[in-house]
Amino acid sequence: MVKAAPLANLSTAFLSLSPPLDTAATTRSSSNALPPISESSSSPQKPQQQSHADLVSAMTENGTLLHPVLERHVGTDFNVGEVTSSAAPSAVPSAAASVSGDTSNDDDDDDHNPENADDNNSASEAVPKIVACGKGGALYLPAIFSKVIELSGTDAPNIVYIGTASFDADKNYLRHSEEFASRGGCEVRRLDVSEPHTVPPTEEMRRLVVDWADVLVCSGGNTLHALLRWKETGLDLLMKEAAQNGTVLCGGSAGAGCWFNSMHSDSLRPDNVKHPSRVKAVLDEDELEDWDYVKISGLGIVPGPDFMAVPHFDRTGTNGMERSEHAEQVLVETEGEVPGALGIDNNAAIVIEGDMAMVVSGDGEATCHVVIADEETGETSTAPLVPQEELVPFEELVDLVKPATADHLETLEEHVATDFGIAEDLLEPALSNTNANAEDAPASADQEEQVSNVKIVAAGRMKALQMPAVFEKVIELSGKDQPKIVYIGTASFDRTDKFNVCTKAFRELECEIERLDVSESDTVPSMEEMRRLVVDWADVLLCSGGNTLHGLLRWKETGLDLLMKEAAEQGTVLCGGSAGAGCWFNSIHSDSLRPDNVKNAECVKNELDDEDLIDWDFVKISGLGIIPAMCVPHFETTGTNEVARSEHAEQVLVDSEDNDPAIGIDENAALVVDGDMAMVVSGDGEATCHVVIADEETGETITEPIEPDGEMVLLEELMDVQS
Repeated sequence: MVKAAPLANLSTAFLSLSPPLDTAATTRSSSNALPPISESSSSPQKPQQQSHADLVSAMTENGTLLHPVLERHVGTDFNVGEVTSSAAPSAVPSAAASVSGDTSNDDDDDDHNPENADDNNSASEAVPKIVACGKGGALYLPAIFSKVIELSGTDAPNIVYIGTASFDADKNYLRHSEEFASRGGCEVRRLDVSEPHTVPPTEEMRRLVVDWADVLVCSGGNTLHALLRWKETGLDLLMKEAAQNGTVLCGGSAGAGCWFNSMHSDSLRPDNVKHPSRVKAVLDEDELEDWDYVKISGLGIVPGPDFMAVPHFDRTGTNGMERSEHAEQVLVETEGEVPGALGIDNNAAIVIEGDMAMVVSGDGEATCHVVIADEETGETSTAPLVPQEELVPFEELVDLVKPATADHLETLEEHVATDFGIAEDLLEPALSNTNANAEDAPASADQEEQVSNVKIVAAGRMKALQMPAVFEKVIELSGKDQPKIVYIGTASFDRTDKFNVCTKAFRELECEIERLDVSESDTVPSMEEMRRLVVDWADVLLCSGGNTLHGLLRWKETGLDLLMKEAAEQGTVLCGGSAGAGCWFNSIHSDSLRPDNVKNAECVKNELDDEDLIDWDFVKISGLGIIPAMCVPHFETTGTNEVARSEHAEQVLVDSEDNDPAIGIDENAALVVDGDMAMVVSGDGEATCHVVIADEETGETITEPIEPDGEMVLLEELMDVQS
């Protein structure tokens, strides 16, 4: 193995701090500028032994292959340890943990003032902050670039460009600096450590990397070469220190994978050198294609699972092998040593803030992928991740390839006939009063006292609850400007990305939100804690969409259904979309048996073919029984089985033995119930609800849309269709 020269023996001739481009932002104030460099720090020292960098310089200048030297370092450990924060990041509460709706920080005016360093980098800040792209150019796609600026906490962050992986090539530096200067008005400095004579002294690197930079941008290129140079110069430890202070770490390809515990790398590719044209001029095509990917160590700064990063996941190397396929092979061969891989398409990025993460697509199509291998069978599973609008727990994100653990999911079809009705009596007083009034009979004193407190907002889909017209009805029914919300995401398997969608409007209103997770047995709080949340504390119960049958089964198993009934009796608002709407009815027209209506939906979609994905049927299942009708959410849509919801619902009514009508709810509409009164609200001005009844004798059905006129009418009147 080539022995690395100690830092003290490396040449310290200073070539790293190039002036900002003419296109850069206006000069910063003296308090924000990089302190001047003392003359004494620039006197060179002669290296006493040949380092990896000396060999790189000589070999690349002469056109000699680099990879015979690098191959000896494939097993080198470059891990500097995780960068962690004792405080939770800004985002999502766990089961039964509250969150304030205001997670912003508006005090950005003095971000670069050294006197405020303790405030800016306090324990309340989530670290590390990383934007890892599939390729270097993806960093400047607007959706991804905006995340770098956002994480920096300032409109024009100080940028340090580290081009070690690309051998400090000027053209790469110019491209990156021009992008930051033109898009963000940023000042960009470069730090060259690829060769010994350009390495500044440690104190100058610290001043640049730790004290001055808001963002470290690392180039793509030869990852193994870069990691070796950073280790030899001590730059790796300075990067860790910067990350601990909240500096954003970003880059593409090598500049993405370096932050992970390990990386899938093409560092041994013959032309992955400083002067690739010289190598290509010497080697023939067969020789250029004769190389293998390798798994190498990274810096290990990314927290959470020790996943292997796989940049260029959607690309094929010059060796003719797809990155994705070889990454799967690596996982199988490591026999559990690496728990999984995170593949990053060229035009996508994984954004990490503390222990939270999100996928960002730069072009609307590219994404990230989770790959895991079964230790026993050797088979791999891959789940392409849906890009998110908000952060979710990183461990949860990479765990989406795994199915939920509830036993009933294996035999869900056997539970279609289960009776979940526990609340049929909640509307009986109101409806009996309605019948008495309809018959012109005087109401007794007992009947006058029997007023239902039931309040429900049932939307056609989850996102409809974010529409002002629908959302405002929830707030109005609660009787408070900022109601206390208990979010119940059982039907969506307690996925945080669904929590983000369902609660967005409530968080923007700065409502206090508690999250109650009961999808998995190990997250279920005690009955006393659930009662405190659902019955004693909540003003609103907000239920997600998803797999209705799974949700109802878990509520029945945990006793949560009875607590919901108790909350409804005292006037707590019940609301939700899709499954979170239908659960309040006598029955619901459901897609619970859809193959991809599961926790690991992305993985199932990736593994099943189109025929398997469309081979399923809608089913009618029991609901909690508050509203005496069958709910048909997504009424105007067609399922992935190519069957129209409305048409199938009509057939269900004809085949049904009960006389309940159906209420179809368009995706952007909602049915609002307040005691014995009801109304339809349109979220977009066009969507509405529909009443469907079947004639027992003829088998014909009648469907009538309900006018969303903004007026409350008797619920029975609203459901009455004249044949």
